[in-house]
Amino acid sequence: MSGSIAVTIRPVDPGDVPALCDLLNEVIRVGGATIFERPITVEAFIDHFFKSQIQISFLVAAADTGELLGFQVLLTHEQLPDDWADIATFARVGSQALEIGRALFAETVMIARRFGLLAINATIRADNEGGQAYYDAMGFVTYKVDEKVPLKSGYRVDRISKGYRVISD
Repeated sequence: MSGSIAVTIRPVDPGDVPALCDLLNEVIRVGGATIFERPITVEAFIDHFFKSQIQISFLVAAADTGELLGFQVLLTHEQLPDDWADIATFARVGSQALEIGRALFAETVMIARRFGLLAINATIRADNEGGQAYYDAMGFVTYKVDEKVPLKSGYRVDRISKGYRVISD
């Protein structure tokens, strides 16, 4: 990280959940950067990230001040092969998102290798230019586009699926 803020990547702690929910809700309020369209409650955050999917890892980026700057979750997904996982990455609005994302992703890839995963999937809204750029910078490659997926608002947006090969042949 540039500047004087030291960042630690560590597993999520139950006490982090309210702050992570606030971080996600700020991203939602800015708009266009997540599948979530409306702010969520702590209970909905727990349901989505801890109860509705099988979690492989959940990492947070914490500043030396204790502020949580981002998080990354690696999950199984019923629409992916067994040796693939789905990834979700969120960084605090106004933070150095690429640097935080790089640090989180380095740890996530090590975990994916320990689990013997072949690849990681990221599905990003086409209007999320920052998310597209982040996953491209991490080495993800587009392999599928679902066109004009309707949002709850009725707005339609393409969803782009990108893959990252964890284990090479």
